[in-house]
Amino acid sequence: MEFGSIEFLLYFLPVFFLFYAITPKRLKNAMLLAGSYVFYAQGTLSHGLVLVISILVNYGVGRLLDHGVKPDALPQQDDLGEKRDKKRELLFVVAVMGNLAVLCHFKIWAAAIPLGLSFYTFQVLGYLADVHYGEVQAERSLARFALYLGMFPKVCSGPITSYAELKDQLANREITIAKVQDGLRLFVLGLAFKTLLADRIGILWTEVGKTGYASVSWRYAWLGAFGYSLMLYFDFQGYSMMAIGLGKMTGFDLPENFNRPYLAKSVREFYRRWHITMGTWFRKYVYFHLGGNRKGEGRTILNLLVVWLLTGFWHGISPNFFMWGVFLWSLIVAERLIERIPIVKQLVLWPRLYLWFVIPISWMFFAITDVQDLQAYLMRMFGMGHGINVYFGDWLVCLKRHGAYLIAGVICATGVVEMIFEKLHNKFLSNLILAILFWICVWRIMAAGSNPFAYVSF
Repeated sequence: MEFGSIEFLLYFLPVFFLFYAITPKRLKNAMLLAGSYVFYAQGTLSHGLVLVISILVNYGVGRLLDHGVKPDALPQQDDLGEKRDKKRELLFVVAVMGNLAVLCHFKIWAAAIPLGLSFYTFQVLGYLADVHYGEVQAERSLARFALYLGMFPKVCSGPITSYAELKDQLANREITIAKVQDGLRLFVLGLAFKTLLADRIGILWTEVGKTGYASVSWRYAWLGAFGYSLMLYFDFQGYSMMAIGLGKMTGFDLPENFNRPYLAKSVREFYRRWHITMGTWFRKYVYFHLGGNRKGEGRTILNLLVVWLLTGFWHGISPNFFMWGVFLWSLIVAERLIERIPIVKQLVLWPRLYLWFVIPISWMFFAITDVQDLQAYLMRMFGMGHGINVYFGDWLVCLKRHGAYLIAGVICATGVVEMIFEKLHNKFLSNLILAILFWICVWRIMAAGSNPFAYVSF
C-alpha cells in the first residue's frame, strides 16, 4: 500500500483519520502507532519484523548509551567512570556497525529491501550518535520511540527526521483545524505532482528505454534526460509533500525536503535544496565528523569525496551509483575552484544554464544501472558513435507526445504552484481546485494504475 494507491486514498486514509479524530489526546500516539503498523504490514511481514527488531534493539542501546546529563555537566570521571565511558564507546561502535551490517546485507545480498530501511536506519544512527554525544537524552518511552521510527507519514521515504526535531511533538502536540487544512493542501498538491506530472513525464523515459539507449538521436537523448530529471523531482517532491501533509494532519511538523532545487545556480546549491534532510544528515554525521572544511583545502576535497561515495552507496551498490557520486563530487570541487575567480560571481544567466546542462547528465548515471548502457546513452547525448538504427526525427515525435508535460514540469519546478496556493490560502477557490485535483488524480490512478514512488526502492 502506497500513498498514491486507491487502497490508501479511499480506504485506509479516511478510516484512519476518522478513528484518529475521535481518539482522546492521551491515546493519539497509540492510535497513530497502530495505524502505522497496519499500513506497514501491507508489505512483507518479515520486513515488518526487521523494523520491529530495529526499534527494540536500538531503544535498548539508546538507554544504555544515555549519560542522563549533557557532557559539559558530567562530574569528574574516576576510574569506574572511565571504564563506563569506554564501554559506552564500544557499545556505540558495535551498534553503528550492526545497523550498517543489516543495511548492507539487504542492499547487497537480499532479493528485496524492507520498506524504508535506508531511511529509518539513518534516523537510528543519528539518534544513537546524538544520545552518545549527549546532544539529547534517550527516549524513555518505547511507544514514543517506536512511533518516532515507524510513523506511517515518513517511514517509507522520509523526510529523514532527527529525534531532537520530534521529541517534544511526540510527548505533546496540538492538532488544529488550520493545521489539518494545511496538511490536506500539501497532500493533494503532492498527489497531483506525482500522478499528473511525474507519472506522465515518466512515460517519456519508459519510451526511451524501449527505443534502446544506443538507438536514440542526440536531441531525443537530451529530451529523455530532461524528462527523467523532472520525473524524479516531481515523484520525490510529491512524496515529500504528501508525507509532510500527513504529518501536519496528525499534529507533527516534519522538516522541508525540497526548496525549488532547479532554481539553484550551482550543483552545490542544488544539493542544499534537493533532499534537504539527507544532505543535512551527511553534513552533520559524516562531513563535520571528518573535519569539514577546517583542515585545509585538500582535506576538505577528500571529505567531500567520502560523503559523495557514501551517498552513492546509500542509493545502491551498482557501479553507476558510485560513478554518479564521483561525477557530482568532481563538479562541486570544480565549482569551488572556479568561484574564486571574481568575474564568475557577477554572472547571472550562465550559472542557471550550466545547472540545467549538468544535472540531467548526472541523473543518467543515476537512472541507467548497466554501465555499457550508460556509456551508450551518454555517447548519444553528445552525438558520438554511430548508434543503432537511429531515427533522427524521434525527438519531434517525443515533443508531440510529451512536450506539454515537459513545459508544465519546467513551470511547476519554479515553485509557482505552491506560491499560488499560499496566496489563495484556505479560500473557497483554492479548496475547490484542490478537491477537483484530488478526484482527477483518483480517476487517473483507477484508469492507469498507481506507479511506485522512485525512492521506495532505496
